[in-house]
Amino acid sequence: MIKKVNTCLVSMLLFCIVALPTTVKGEKAAATSGKVELAAQGPTAGGFNPSRKNQLIGMMKRVGRYALLYIPNRLIDASDIITLNAGFGGAFASEIQVTRYFQFGGSHGATYFLGKDYFRQFGGGYHNSTRFGMFCFETDVTFVDETFGTTREYVIDYPQFSVAEHRLDAFRDNDVDFWAIGGNFGWLINIGVGIHPVEIFDFVVNIFCYDVLGDDLK
Repeated sequence: MIKKVNTCLVSMLLFCIVALPTTVKGEKAAATSGKVELAAQGPTAGGFNPSRKNQLIGMMKRVGRYALLYIPNRLIDASDIITLNAGFGGAFASEIQVTRYFQFGGSHGATYFLGKDYFRQFGGGYHNSTRFGMFCFETDVTFVDETFGTTREYVIDYPQFSVAEHRLDAFRDNDVDFWAIGGNFGWLINIGVGIHPVEIFDFVVNIFCYDVLGDDLK
């Protein structure tokens, strides 16, 4: 009987000796795995993640860049207020407007033009137009193509003599300023000048750091 008990005790002792290292290894592996998972999830509450961008530094960079470009942007905004172009060809023009809702005169013919136009269009192209306006009524069939520089091609197809329509694509896309104040005069050589109230508003509001038209250099 005593021999059997001794044999059982020895067997249990050997089992504990063999099983203990395996259990310890398993616990170490689980602990290591937990650390890896925490590292993958990022820092715990109150921790520090060096890979995360510092929002304060980013904001300071944006403020510094805005301050650096403030004067150049205001000068560019001021230059946007007035546009000027010259055309050469067989066209006749005698027209003046205080927006398209108050205008008088017209133009007919084709010209090749150079100039600085609305919404920072610099360059030139081919301009063909037959238009006439009286007060808030107008008829306008105009197309511009063969452009270069930043000048954009556009079409105004408004053949009926009716109230001026500010929702036409050329006005909506800022190819032409519906609200411009100015005129176009000449024969063979035409000169066009425009003052843009929208750009005046943009310039004034931008002084107080709000970019209405979203055209500032970034």
